[in-house]
Amino acid sequence: MMRAVIISGCALALGGCMGTPGGNEASKGPRRLAALEGYTAAYDASGALVVMRQAAPFANYEGAEATRAANAICGGAVASSINDTYRDGAWVFPMGCGHAA
Repeated sequence: MMRAVIISGCALALGGCMGTPGGNEASKGPRRLAALEGYTAAYDASGALVVMRQAAPFANYEGAEATRAANAICGGAVASSINDTYRDGAWVFPMGCGHAA
């Protein structure tokens, strides 16, 4: 009986992390992202913020532009670090959005 309660509690906790079908998942919930014309952003399965440019994919050398876009999308505070990476035309910020000071 106790095992069922623990498993049910874990399932409910994880269920709260799941997105609801339809719409832009990045704009819902506590980690709401601001819209920025010309860019799209979403959280991947690991919680990293992935920023893409709509007109043309980012190049590897455009990290500064991607960081500026991520700052705007995060409301002024992307949690940028040395672990930020370029992948398939997008910039990935593993620490997601930080907290504005």
